[in-house]
This record gives sequence, structure tokens and C-alpha cells, in this order.
Amino acid sequence: MKQSLLKIKNEAAAAIINKTYLGPVLESLDLALFSGEKWFFSITSDEYVEITSAFSLILDDPRVLVVPEEGHDRGVGGFISIYDKLDEKFSHSIQNNLSEVKIIIFSKDCNKINYKKVTENVIINSQSSYNDVINSLKTVEYSQVDFVEQPKEFCVKGGVIDIYSPIYNNPVRVCLYDTETSINFYSLATGLSLNESMVELKLSKRENVVTSMSSSALLSMSKITNKIETTKHNPKHVGPFVCLDYKSFIKEKKQVIYVEDLNFYSFQYNNKVVAPNSFKGGAVSSPQQEDVALQKGDVVCHEDFGVGLLIGLIGDAESGGDEYLKIKYEDAVVQLSIKNLYKLSFVSRETSEDIKLNSLSKKGVWARQKSRVAGFVENKTKDLLEFYASKKNNYRAPYPFGGDIEKEFIASFVYEDTPDQGLAWEEISKDLKKETPMYRLLCGDVGFGKTEISLRASFRVVINGGKVIILAPTSVLARQHYSVFKERLNPFGVVVELFVGSVTTSNKNDIKNRWVERKIDVLIGTSALLYSSVFIKYTNLFVVDEEHKFGVKDKEGVLEGFINKDVLLMSATPIPRSLNLSLSGLNDISTLGSPPIMRKPIQTFVNYFGDNLIKRAVEYETNRSGQVFFVHNNINSLVSIKNYLKRLCPMVSILIAHSKVPKKELQNNIELFVKGQADVLLCTSIIGSGIDIPNANTIIVNSAHKFGLGQLHQIRGRVGRSDKQGYAYMLIPESTNLNVKAKKRLITIEKNISLGSGYHIAKSDLQIRGGGMMFGYDQSGKSFDFGFEFYSKLMSKYISKNSNSTKTFLVDNFVYNVDFVCAFPNNYIADGFERLRNYRLLNSIYSKSKLSVFCDNLKDKYGPLPAAAVNMVNMRLLSFVATEISLMRVVINRRVAIISFNNTFKRGSELFKFLAGFGKSMGVINYSFKDLEQATELSLEFGVGVSVDAAFLLSFLNNFKGFYEKV
Repeated sequence: MKQSLLKIKNEAAAAIINKTYLGPVLESLDLALFSGEKWFFSITSDEYVEITSAFSLILDDPRVLVVPEEGHDRGVGGFISIYDKLDEKFSHSIQNNLSEVKIIIFSKDCNKINYKKVTENVIINSQSSYNDVINSLKTVEYSQVDFVEQPKEFCVKGGVIDIYSPIYNNPVRVCLYDTETSINFYSLATGLSLNESMVELKLSKRENVVTSMSSSALLSMSKITNKIETTKHNPKHVGPFVCLDYKSFIKEKKQVIYVEDLNFYSFQYNNKVVAPNSFKGGAVSSPQQEDVALQKGDVVCHEDFGVGLLIGLIGDAESGGDEYLKIKYEDAVVQLSIKNLYKLSFVSRETSEDIKLNSLSKKGVWARQKSRVAGFVENKTKDLLEFYASKKNNYRAPYPFGGDIEKEFIASFVYEDTPDQGLAWEEISKDLKKETPMYRLLCGDVGFGKTEISLRASFRVVINGGKVIILAPTSVLARQHYSVFKERLNPFGVVVELFVGSVTTSNKNDIKNRWVERKIDVLIGTSALLYSSVFIKYTNLFVVDEEHKFGVKDKEGVLEGFINKDVLLMSATPIPRSLNLSLSGLNDISTLGSPPIMRKPIQTFVNYFGDNLIKRAVEYETNRSGQVFFVHNNINSLVSIKNYLKRLCPMVSILIAHSKVPKKELQNNIELFVKGQADVLLCTSIIGSGIDIPNANTIIVNSAHKFGLGQLHQIRGRVGRSDKQGYAYMLIPESTNLNVKAKKRLITIEKNISLGSGYHIAKSDLQIRGGGMMFGYDQSGKSFDFGFEFYSKLMSKYISKNSNSTKTFLVDNFVYNVDFVCAFPNNYIADGFERLRNYRLLNSIYSKSKLSVFCDNLKDKYGPLPAAAVNMVNMRLLSFVATEISLMRVVINRRVAIISFNNTFKRGSELFKFLAGFGKSMGVINYSFKDLEQATELSLEFGVGVSVDAAFLLSFLNNFKGFYEKV
């Protein structure tokens, strides 16, 4: 294998030298790295943009040096700039005499290079001690912060030190609590390690004076003479190498050799293929979903007192005291123990000035408000539960697996399934095989493969003689689905038709007749299809895309009319954790949480509004035959922005889209843009929903600081939906002083660049609504004053109570008062709101497996759990056991434990036998029972040598549970 690989490497070098392989810049860079030889690239301005978007390669690989180019906007202070990072890496490489550099890349117009010389150089490696690391950081003058967000910052968390060097793509985590120091990259977005370890971390400090050198001097210093020519287009089969992108690669059945030296492409050489390790695929772990990470000043809702303002976290966990949340009301302040966080819900952040706080002296007001919203919830939820019950009593013929033809159809999918896609299809396939109709929500962020799952469900139903309707919220989206479904289903003899407003009356009548005559298998359209009983009557499966965008009438129609139909709802909106818990108990939710393999993250830049930047961004995209969204959220000045763009880029064609454009004209403009008949769509935030244009992969958002976080995420989600690199430019006026909240929003959107980040971005924007149709949530009127999280908790309680799913309720209401410390100490997690975030996460866990992942993540971020944190986790674990044995309360005072069981506890005799037989061996020296009206109380006294902590209690209760299960 080694000899074979060496031969291919030598052939790669020969192909480049002899110019028998000339490819686009990223292909050529891959082949150059693979060859192992030294090269220099002289590239165009467009190629420079393309290559700098490959953040991780050009920063983390010391062999690749991209020379910083003059003329690029350096971005806004306090935000990450790739060009600043290139400056830093260049200085570092020059200081090290280009010792590791094998490939130098610079722009054709680059004659003079400006840089700053390094004055201090330090190295952190496996031999470095805690003091070594701290002293090194002082030497290079890095700033100590509570959270690392920017280059040249560090954060100390006990034996874990997070450091962000500007010469790397990601920050690193130095762990000093094992036998030797370990250094790993971690994600800025999730805070979790990336399993990419480093041998050593190099940090440097530069002088302020700018020095210059010529590009010829740089090449002379590097001793590189081999020049690589690139071409804009993919070459035909030239020489011994054929480049394969991921889509082409997975179709090849030849022998594959996976190598570290390739990053973007694989190459076919004779009967072998060399490919990047990333092409192997495999599971991508998705961090635990959480509700909003609370901040000071947030509007929150306490279930006993109503809506208040969050002031902060108080108390001293380290000295044995409890920690409390301080919540301000109109006339008082309430303290809420971290043990009772389930009582608290997030309401809003962006509109806190508009919300009236409750008054504690007017208890009746909140009681009436709560009663009103609870009644509203009960009515809605009752309908939902009755709907489920009636569906379960309805028979329909099963749709069995379609054999070879279904296998062939699934194999025609050009990508590999993500792990979540495979699981979701398995769940839906089982639903279809049952004898009762399916009603399932498929939830996943943009680009995660919901459409492919709906295609498979449709195919299964059609080959079993059924008919399918696909509902989309807009005719534009319906047309896009029509194109995709037709392309995939037509080769298998499935007839697909489109039914939207622009279809002529005669064509509509023709479609109706053919539908009744069973000459159409799959019909795609908008909600207009729901108003004809003919369509509903002859349909077996309804697929509803972006279900939360349909009107109330449509939703009610679906609930009432589809009682004996299979329904698959699809939503790109994350479901609040509390709703997910109760509804998944009804086995109706599938979540796509893992991103597609090889999908590129959207490169996001925060910049000042400027001619050069906008001109370069638009011209770069149009030069690669792409299209641009320009978002300007002020209808009154859209025309002046259009004139500005026409002056800046006279060759581009521009269409306008906003809510005041007449409906037909708006639809026509969007359809023309979808068809590629315009270069730029100048629009308001109307673009944030219902459009999927794979050819539009640059988006420019003007005055980005005025948008909410959810808006920015949805708007940016319009690009990066194909194999092409997506770019998002968040622009602010140069004169603007960003307030703290606006800066926080932009930093969050900047660092959450990958697909799926909608599941990790804090859900602090009011636009994130959950699945409307699924849950009957009405966002207008009084119900919204308390926030969607509180609403969903009321709904969860009602569902638990009426569907025999009481585990969540019992875990939340388990009470303990103990004399050992249960907390995340200040010296473990220093920042109060970061502690609160972890308390909330812990309170959102209801299974041992998720609790184990949570602990692993804690250890990753902060180091080994101290005793108080272990107690905290064990008490959560104990609450799970408590629900299984009807335990509702534990009080520990020194060596006396009082354990209270509720009135459903029927194991009194087993408990007596357990204590008689095993009590002594567990340190029990005395015990007594007391029968109360609603509970059975057991009092236990333990011997002097027994250490009664959470681990001991957990062991005691598990032993009792094990004992009665054997009896």
C-alpha cells in the first residue's frame, strides 16, 4: 500500500510539473499538498476569496501559507477577521524562516507584502505546567476573560485553560488535570472538543511597526521554484488523474485509499481512488438541545408568581449554601432555588420594554391570567389527544417494504444518509407498515435532508397503490418541490403534477379529473388543495412542508379532515425542549440533528458598509455564475439602494421583493430569480422564509445590527444549501456604536456558521415558534405574554396527565433538602450565568444516557467534576429512580434521612423485608415508618462511619429497587 501511494504521489507531482493536470484552485491545492513537493500559486482576486473561505486548511496546516492581500476590508473591531488571522500567520511563518511551509499562495497583483515582525515567541506542549502556560500567556499579552470569543483571549477554569490563537481556525483547550498536558481544538459555537489534538501550541506577540518585503524576496527565502497554473473550469480527462467531488466519489466502486493530505476532493488514478479522511463519513455528534441560555435582564415567567425580570444568580455554593435566582417583580423580588428551575420559563429578550411585570401584592391577577391560558392550552391539547386516540382506532391497509424497486429508488439518492436520516426513515418506514395512519413531525434544520425522507415515504405509498399530496406554504416552494420530486420519481414511472394559482383553469380541471382517475400519483401544491374534497378524498398520504407557515383554517382542516389519512409534517424550526419531551412520548417526532457529510459551513463576515466590499462580494458571486441576495429592511429606501448597486456593479441585473410589491409582481420577480434570470434579489427580511435557491450563495445583510438573532439565522439560511461555498456579509454603518445586545447577537451569528446552528443558537428571538400546526399554538393575544416556553410546559403537563406519561412531572416535582453541597462551585464554573445555563441543561435531562453525555461535556469544558458537582448530578439521577419507586421527597440532616413515598407506593412489605435483611450491611442502625394522609414516611438513622452523600443515597435506593424487582 505504501509503495502504491508513493507512486501516486510522484505521478501527482509530475502531472503538475508537466501541466497535464490543470484544475480550479482548490483541486490544484489538494493535488499539490498530496504530492508532498513545494509549490507556489499566483492566483486571481476571485480565487483568493475562494481559498480564504477554506478557513481550517489555510490556518491550521503549517504547510500552507496564504500571503495577506492589501485592499480587503478588515472588518469590525471585536469580530473575527480571516484577513487579520492571515496577517498573524504570515508574521509567525516569517519568524520561523518558513521552516514548515511547502505551499505559498498569493494574489497576482501582490508585489509588496506588509506585515509586523514577531517580538516574542512561546510554545506550550505536553511538558508545560500550569505556571508555564500562565506565564506564556502573560509574555504574549493575551487578555484573560470569562469566555473566550475573540483571538488573543484566554480563560482559566481550574485545570482547563481555553486559548484562542489567531493563527488557528479554532481555539484550543489545554487540559492540565491528567498525568500530562493535552491540547485539543474545540468549537467556539458549542464549547466542545473537536477530537483534533495538537502536539504543541505556538503563541506570539508582534511589534506595532509595519515592515515590508517583496513577493520575490519571499519566494527567494522559501526556495520554492515550482509554480502551479490553475484554470477556472474543471478539466476533462487530462493525464492520469481525474478529480472527483464527494457526489461523484460515492458512486465509484473502485479501491479507495484514504489519506490526510487531501481536504476537498478525491482523485481517481487508474483503478484506484485516493480520498480525504472526511469522505469516510460517520456519525456527527450533535450537542444537547437546550432552551434559551438565560441572561441578566431577560423577561422570565415563574409559574407561581408570573412575569418578572431576571436580576442574577446569588448564594454561595462553595460554603454549603444553596444558589438562587433573583427575579424582580413590579413590587417585590423573589428568590428561586436552582433545585426548582423547572418553575421558570424564558419569555423574551428583544422586547422586554413592552412587557408588563406582575405584582406580588395582586396575586389574583396572575392566578386569573394563568387560569385563562391553562384553559386555552387544555382545550387545544384535548383536541390533539382526541385526534391521536381516534387515529389509533382507524384501520388502513399497511404499506409494506417495496422490495428491489424500493432498494433501487433509495440507492438513487446521490448522497449518503446522515445517521439521523437513517433513523428517521426507519421510524417512518415502521409507521407506514402499521395498520393505523401515521401522524409524524419530521424536524430538522435547513439542508438536513427532510425532502429526501418525504420522497421515500411518498414512493412507498405510491408503489403500494396509494396517492400523495405535498403541501407547501408558497407557490414558489411548491414549484421547487415539483422540480425535485419529478427528477427523482419520474424515472421510476411515478407521475408527478403541480397545482398552484398560476396554473390555468382548464389545466386545473384536467388535473382534478386525472387525479380522480388515478392517473396522477403525487400532486404538489399550496393550501388551495385543501379546499376541494376531491383532493382530500382520494389522498392516502399528506406531506406538509414548513407546517407552521400555514393559516389557522388550514390547520384545523388538517386535524378534522385527515383522521384516516397518513400525515407527515416537516418543520425547520427547533422544538422547545419541554414540548419535545411530552410529544415524543406519543412516538410522533423524528429529528434530523446531524449535518450532511461534506456540506460546507457558511462563511460569515461582520463588516462596515463599504463600496469595495460590496462590489467584490457581488462580482465574485456573479463571476462564478451565482446569484446574490441583498437584504435591506427599509422599503422606503430600497429604490435608492438599487440605484447605488447599479452604479457600483453596472453589469448586474436586479429584481426587488418586499411586502408592498403587488402579489403577482412579487411572485413573478421571485420566480424569475429562481430561474436564474437576475443576478441580485434586493429584498427585505421577507426572504427569510420559503425560498430555496441552490444557485444563490452570497447574501449581504445591510444594518444587520437591527435584526433579531432568529431573523439573522433564518435569512442567512437562504445560502449554503448546495455544494457551493456560501458567504454571508453582515454589514453595519461605520458610524454605528453597537450596543451590548446587538454585538452579542452578531458575535453569536458569526461563530455559529455551520448547518444545524439553528439548534445551537440561543432561542432568544420571538420568531422561533416551534411547530404551530402540530401543537395548535396561537401566537396572537394574551397567551403569548408569558412566552412560548411557559405555554409549552403547561401543554406538557396536560399531555403527561392525560396520556399516562407522568415521568417528567414526577422528576420535576421530586424535592430534596440535604446537608451536603449540591452545586457547580464558583471555582469550577466561574461565571454565574454559565452556571445557570448548566443548571438549566441538567434540569432538562430525563434519561441516564443523556446525563452521561452531559457529564462528559462538563469534564471536557471545565475539567473533572468536583464533589459538589458530582452530588448535583447524582441527585438528578436519584430523581429518575425516585419516579420508578414512587418517591417524592428526601431530607438529610447529618446521619438521619427522611424518605417520603406518595400514595401510589405499594411496596411497604418489600421495604420492611429489605431493611430487615440488608439494613445493617448498608449502615442503618435504626429505622421507623409513619403513615401520613398522602404519603408513607420512612426515617433512617445511619452509623457514625457512614458518609451520607448523593452517591450513597443513590446506591441505597437502587439496591432497594433491585431487591423488590427480584421478589
